[in-house]
Amino acid sequence: MPHLGRNNLSECALLRAIGHDRWRMIEQAGGVQSRHIRDEAGARLYATFFFIGIEESPQSGLSSFGENSILSFDSDLHHYSRLYLDGRHTLRGQPQLVIRCSNVFIHQELGPSKLSLAVPANIDFSGIPELSLPPDSLDLCRKAKASGRFLDPEPGDIPLFEGEREFCHQIDADRDLNGAGLVYFANFVSFLDSTERHVLGTLIDPVPASVLDARSTYWRRIGYYGNAQSSDSLHIRIKARMHISASQAGQMLDFGFDYRIARRSDGKEILISSARKVAPLEPGSPSCRWAEDWAARNHD
Repeated sequence: MPHLGRNNLSECALLRAIGHDRWRMIEQAGGVQSRHIRDEAGARLYATFFFIGIEESPQSGLSSFGENSILSFDSDLHHYSRLYLDGRHTLRGQPQLVIRCSNVFIHQELGPSKLSLAVPANIDFSGIPELSLPPDSLDLCRKAKASGRFLDPEPGDIPLFEGEREFCHQIDADRDLNGAGLVYFANFVSFLDSTERHVLGTLIDPVPASVLDARSTYWRRIGYYGNAQSSDSLHIRIKARMHISASQAGQMLDFGFDYRIARRSDGKEILISSARKVAPLEPGSPSCRWAEDWAARNHD
């Protein structure tokens, strides 16, 4: 039950579970509890996430898993230069669902607003296979930082509005932070979801609430470039596009989103993400009529 959201499996809750499993794997393979990981100077280190990737079938998305579903994953873990970690969680029996996570060890040099890389001194890396090259997630994040997105629009995509729209999220220290005092990596997905709902629901021709409730992620990438103080707020900029697609189950709305998050305090960009989501259209429903009207107005 705690893993369910407005439309079956919650993406945020899924990432929380995956994050917990990643830290469990680090502890078991490295032979040290997470709270005891230190660098040579004795500073407490934290295996923060710098990249997340989710891939699922576009025919269903994460909402295909609901109440009483049991998800079991096969997972792996590798390191590069004792500083970076990379691995995948693949759903057992349904390998189309893959979640990739990359971590880097950091310490808080000046609190959450300034994080510095550091090599752990007390982790036994002999039980973690070593990569011969840096994980390509590093390069994916660099390219996204330059372009502002991880994914190009798909053929047929039509923007839902021109340019970008902005939404402001005030950090809630009692809800958004983790035990290290950082905004928890999985919670950023909730901020992005809230931005989508606010922006799409307040357009001149708003996306119906029934469609917003039915959104289901089938592809996402996130690059993390920093964090924020609990007293800060986040400026979230979003681009949105859409087309109607056909599946075995019928017509679906296929959304594409690009997001950028910056701290209000200094304007530093701390996250870039792109996602694809689907929402089914029941023939004859108000949502279906809205989508057909929208398509008629926006196609040549």
